[in-house]
Amino acid sequence: MSASHTKLSQHSPFAGAFLTAHRPTSDAIFGGLSLPSSFIYLDHAAATPLDSRILDKMLPWMTTIYGNPANRLHRMGELAEHGLAHARTQVADCLGVEFDEVIFCSSATEANNLFLRGITQNPLRKRNKILISSTEHSSILSTVRELQSRGIQLEILPVDAQGQISLKVAEAMIDESTLAVCVMDVNNETGVIQAKLPQIASLAHAKGAYLHVDAVQGCARGHLHTSVLPFDCATISGAKIYAGKGAAALIVRKRHPRIRLTTQMTGGGHEGGLRSGTPNLPAIAGLAEGLRLQYAERKERLHYLAHLESIFISTLRGQIGFEYAGDSTSKAPGILMLRLQSVNAMKLIENMHNICVSAGSACKTLQATTSHVLLAMGYEEDEALSSFRVSIGLPNSEAEMKSAAELIASSARTLRRESAAWGKPSS
Repeated sequence: MSASHTKLSQHSPFAGAFLTAHRPTSDAIFGGLSLPSSFIYLDHAAATPLDSRILDKMLPWMTTIYGNPANRLHRMGELAEHGLAHARTQVADCLGVEFDEVIFCSSATEANNLFLRGITQNPLRKRNKILISSTEHSSILSTVRELQSRGIQLEILPVDAQGQISLKVAEAMIDESTLAVCVMDVNNETGVIQAKLPQIASLAHAKGAYLHVDAVQGCARGHLHTSVLPFDCATISGAKIYAGKGAAALIVRKRHPRIRLTTQMTGGGHEGGLRSGTPNLPAIAGLAEGLRLQYAERKERLHYLAHLESIFISTLRGQIGFEYAGDSTSKAPGILMLRLQSVNAMKLIENMHNICVSAGSACKTLQATTSHVLLAMGYEEDEALSSFRVSIGLPNSEAEMKSAAELIASSARTLRRESAAWGKPSS
């Protein structure tokens, strides 16, 4: 569909699932803060709004059946335990894993920590090397670097300018001392799909190493299933699939040798003894329903996101020059890392009060650091500082894509003029 010859819709076909009409007024938010009267949210890789269909599944566990699933001695607790089991079954069925291979956590960061700290603190561990890709999420990078100070050997799998890992390099680096290989399936900053991940899994397994996949974005914008990718452990999150915050899952497959994790949160022995703490049943129910909807509507969702991306890109291309980070044909639809030459991305974002985009991962946006993902892909620091992420979501409309592209281009041109007037580069 050509944006230049077709009237663009003001509403998403998915709009009915989102409660945009119920945004609180400034008086309802702490401190009198409020959203702009008109804004376009393009940061769905950081957080998504709650699908009202998912909210309907969550509400009973907040209001009616509010018992603790760990206390099954009375009817309320027993019903809550059934709800937890149903959610676990739903997640397992979607991913093609077994019921007791699903470990619920509070966030993807916690799940990644449970895996990395859990395998390295296992007293029966005989291997000492963790291999991770250079473009992993900070919850993987930072955790392994901290474990390195405790004697764990860390090696980084490099990527090329397109964000891809060389199989030849991976084969040379994975050996009998490798405990685990950590590679995300879809990069959270660039949307790049790691094309050779099944082959990397085979290389890891051939040497007796585990493959862990941070599938937070891949699950939200692709398809994670054991029939497609033979992972040993994987991390998913409800926060990226319109299911609200507060629930994630670490999938730990049954395999030989057994994956042994040392628990990181001790207490009542919940989640098979791996993650103590009262289960956040409403959020877990949301995660399960979000995953079910994501898989049921996957084809329609991906088609719509690709369509919106096409409108955004064609409009932006007609307004200003830009470059992609990575190969635009080998990425998940709806996540774009773009570079506008001679425009500082942080200044651009600050100047666009009505457009919500980010300068990279939400976990590091407020830190005065250059994106490690872009640096790993060979970007110079000034190029990385001129780059920003646009992540499109189901509530966005065609008209929003056109307006956002025009506003981004206009703001960038203004920054360039101001920079030229002062005689200083803006990046």
